Amino acid sequence: MCVGKGILAMEENFGHVLECACGTVHVNVGPISVALDRNAMRRLHDMLGAAIARLDAAPDEFERPERFTTHAAHLEFLKTLNLKH
Repeated sequence: MCVGKGILAMEENFGHVLECACGTVHVNVGPISVALDRNAMRRLHDMLGAAIARLDAAPDEFERPERFTTHAAHLEFLKTLNLKH
């Protein structure tokens, strides 16, 4: 079990980001919690930043795939994702 080290960020009624003493970063948004290492958190930041930039640049002009293509990384993520009801 992780021991909390500190709050890195908090958005009222939305979510928060906590760092544990072990170095794990816990990102909580609504009912979803994801545990990341620092490198994975940076990659998530880059990916979300790219998505936001793409939406802002041309919100109705990007390609919409007919069907979502599942990648190995997506499957690996699903193995570690635990949703609590």
